[in-house]
This record gives sequence, structure tokens and C-alpha cells, in this order.
Amino acid sequence: MDLFPPAPGGGESVNHGYKGKGVVVHVLADGSGNPLAITTTPANGNERLQVEILLDKANIHPTKTMPIFEADKGYDCLWLRSSLLQKHLFPLIPYRKNTSKASAFKEIFSIKSKRWKVERTFAWLKRKCRRLMIRWERKLLIWEAFTTLGLTFMWVNNLLR
Repeated sequence: MDLFPPAPGGGESVNHGYKGKGVVVHVLADGSGNPLAITTTPANGNERLQVEILLDKANIHPTKTMPIFEADKGYDCLWLRSSLLQKHLFPLIPYRKNTSKASAFKEIFSIKSKRWKVERTFAWLKRKCRRLMIRWERKLLIWEAFTTLGLTFMWVNNLLR
């Protein structure tokens, strides 16, 4: 759920994280890999706090079936799982220490992992919007405008196909 563009020049909202100096792009994608919402944080920010912001941006409403929210191990925490369940989303997040619990859920409900589609979304963003590879903008407003423009560009390409 993250893309890490390094920031060689620095600027607003650029900090040192575990991968180096830069920002993190968070994307919420649907089952086909189409991006629904996008946001950015400094590299040392908390990824888990961005989930609710992305869900509010995407404006997802409950349906007859419970949608599956799939993320990587970085999003494993009890409060996030309970928050997703309250919003009628099934959290398919692997546990950090013991992955047998998550695989048991997959087997019981016969759920297939589609995490690769989110990674493919990041690859599309990197390939089609090369401006998102490295953050050259020093102003946060301009950087977020480029990320939103990349999301819009992907949807326009999807609609024109």
C-alpha cells in the first residue's frame, strides 16, 4: 500500500524514515487494481493512521457482501482490525509473528490473495507518471497535486479503453 519516492532536495513533509529521506505514497485500490484514493506522508509517518483517511476519501459504503481490505504486515494492529470490522470491511492483514492465523482465514472463507494488484497499481503509477518516482517539488501542495493528477490520469486511461 506504499510507494517510497526519495526526495533529493528536501522540502515540506520530507523526513528520514527507515528507507532514507523521502515521502510515502499511500494508495487504496479496488479489486482490479484501479486506484480509489491517494495520500502522502513523510517517510517516518505512521502508515496505519492513513487507512481511515483513505477510506473516508474513497467514501466506501457497506453492501450485502463484506468487502475485503487487504494490506501487508505493516498494517497489523488490533485497533485497525476492529475499526475495519466496524466499517463492515473484512481485514485480510497477515499477522507479524504468526502467519498461520491469516492463512486459516483464507482457507475457511476460500479467499484468494490479490495483494499483487495493489503492487501493480504502484508499478503503473511509476511507469506512467515518472514525476512520482522522485520528489523534486519542495512545496507539499504541488507534490500532492501531482499524485492526484497521476490518479486522475490512470482513471482517464481506464475509461478510454
